[in-house]
Amino acid sequence: MTPARKKESLQAELTGLENLLSITPDDPLATPLLKGKIEETKTQIRQLDENPPLSPETEIFFGEGPVIGSIGIDAKFAGDILRCFQGMVTNHFSGKFLGALRKIGRRRGEPQSRLFLTALPTGSFGLQLSQPYVTDFVLAGQLTQTMEEITDLVSAAAKDDQSFVDTITHFNSRALVPLTDFLKVLNNAEADCRIVSGSRKTSLKKEDVSQAYQRVIAAKSKDEIVAHSGVFGGVLTQSGRFEFLPSGEKLISGWIAEEVTEEQAIEMDKLVGKQCQAMIRVTTISIRTGQQTWTHELLDLKPIQPQLESSQ
Repeated sequence: MTPARKKESLQAELTGLENLLSITPDDPLATPLLKGKIEETKTQIRQLDENPPLSPETEIFFGEGPVIGSIGIDAKFAGDILRCFQGMVTNHFSGKFLGALRKIGRRRGEPQSRLFLTALPTGSFGLQLSQPYVTDFVLAGQLTQTMEEITDLVSAAAKDDQSFVDTITHFNSRALVPLTDFLKVLNNAEADCRIVSGSRKTSLKKEDVSQAYQRVIAAKSKDEIVAHSGVFGGVLTQSGRFEFLPSGEKLISGWIAEEVTEEQAIEMDKLVGKQCQAMIRVTTISIRTGQQTWTHELLDLKPIQPQLESSQ
């Protein structure tokens, strides 16, 4: 059970206990036991807030079309939705924490972000995806963050245009493809969906799913390569992020392009604080209202040699 759903369960239990205490006549045996149980439950909630479990975990619940109450789920729908969700997680995890994605072959981050179907939680019919055995706690924390941010992205896509454009700014533009696939499967099945990841949660009725799908498929992306002169702020080879301050312009932050090798990225990092010319691929994402957001990928970086003053 995810921390968010565990907290919901404990809060519901706490409410029930407090209501019971309010209507129960004072009893020298029962009252202290009831008060003790209330304090124990409050402590559990507080500990859950302060020290959430480290195991990366997401629960996805479905209603309407593809499920029969809490009894069963359409097998093809389940397979498609698991594939799409795993694709979103691997794509975002790789881009955020492991640098650029490869164009072909096995994607970086697939082994680290691999999820398992570990339970079928009840309520409505649910699928629990997690990594049951955590050995690398840093990696587990990164994957948990990835799954929470995916939940936020789905929620924003369903909420409104402004929320969607604000949220997609923090994702690599490639996130649009697996997000579209995920919403398409839900929309075609006319399914309600509730996602709980770590401490985040979102609920979408089938009408919300339809709006989210239409919003995402209407988003268009366009690439152009722009040359900038300015000061290089550095590159984080593990996360694939860079910063560059063009002369007279605002700071640019983005990802290292997939064409850049790790060796090239290391050489780039030697130019921190120096005047350089950067070749940056700018991806403009336009949504149906005409609003735009931009992502940046560093393609190449060259030092600008200072010009020697001419002799008098």
